[in-house]
Amino acid sequence: MMSKRFHAKNNTKRKAFKKILFILLFLVSFFYYLVIVSKHMIPSSNEQFLRLLLEESNPYLMNQNKRSFKVDVLKFFSSIDFKKPTTILKNNYLGLVTSVYDEESDETLDYLKNQSSYIKDPYPSTEIVLPKVYIYNTHQLENYSSSNLESYSITPNVMMGSYILREKLNSLGIPSMVEVNDVTKVLQANNWNYATSYKVTRMFMESAKKENQSLEYFIDVHRDSASRSATYKEINGKGYARIMFLIGLEHDNYQPNLSLAEALNRKMEQKAPGISRGIYKKEGPGVNGIYNQDFSPKVMLIEVGGVDNTIDEVLNTLDLFSQVFSEYLGETNG
Repeated sequence: MMSKRFHAKNNTKRKAFKKILFILLFLVSFFYYLVIVSKHMIPSSNEQFLRLLLEESNPYLMNQNKRSFKVDVLKFFSSIDFKKPTTILKNNYLGLVTSVYDEESDETLDYLKNQSSYIKDPYPSTEIVLPKVYIYNTHQLENYSSSNLESYSITPNVMMGSYILREKLNSLGIPSMVEVNDVTKVLQANNWNYATSYKVTRMFMESAKKENQSLEYFIDVHRDSASRSATYKEINGKGYARIMFLIGLEHDNYQPNLSLAEALNRKMEQKAPGISRGIYKKEGPGVNGIYNQDFSPKVMLIEVGGVDNTIDEVLNTLDLFSQVFSEYLGETNG
């Protein structure tokens, strides 16, 4: 009788122990599941999204915990674009395909405001000493493809491109800064139309140069409205947003700007044939024709991809551009 009671009590203890062990294993497994999901989930803000995208190349995060977010995840979410805005194209010199939509009309600004939004600096506390490169966006709201990212409130645009370029250049030892003032707010505050955007960024450039006499190069990052067939290139199994250099001819001293664009364009093509759409020279009625390139012989305007490119394709191109720019500086002691 005593033996039966003893065995029954042991069985009860074993069952209780198994239940506790099961609960503990479940809780531990659930905890690790949450950790893994938190590492790989798409973030809920442009700034967080950009930090994850940049973390492996950001020199200011060396001592922080690394996450394992991979750019390939972006390709999965950006593989198909179901919403294509109307794009009007024309053939230009040397076979370049370039948009002819009115890039400076107020209607265009209204459209972009519905597609994109101002993006804050993902690293606002970063201080760059003696910056050499000033990166800005005259058209800050020019958007890239956000297919399957809309529900996460993520709207990739050229401002993301500027932050990416800054981090890539900084990681190569080229101190760079990004203009964070909001162009649209200045336009609205002064009741200026969208065509005045270059006037606004000229004011920003002058202020930045006054505060940072070390600034030497000025890069205005845009994207084109041309279709993906014109702005995408796969090279060695990796997708790139094709780059184009734009030069305004309606000022007397455009030749140094052109020479700089030619040198960088040549080096880009040497490293990745087909990545460049060439150098587009603009003048005549209906265009700005100067693009603030009279401010300095080292002002450049680059069109990185188009409306259908994904932000990881833009990142790949800007990574290559940064390497090329670093090599150029080394060769010219600039």
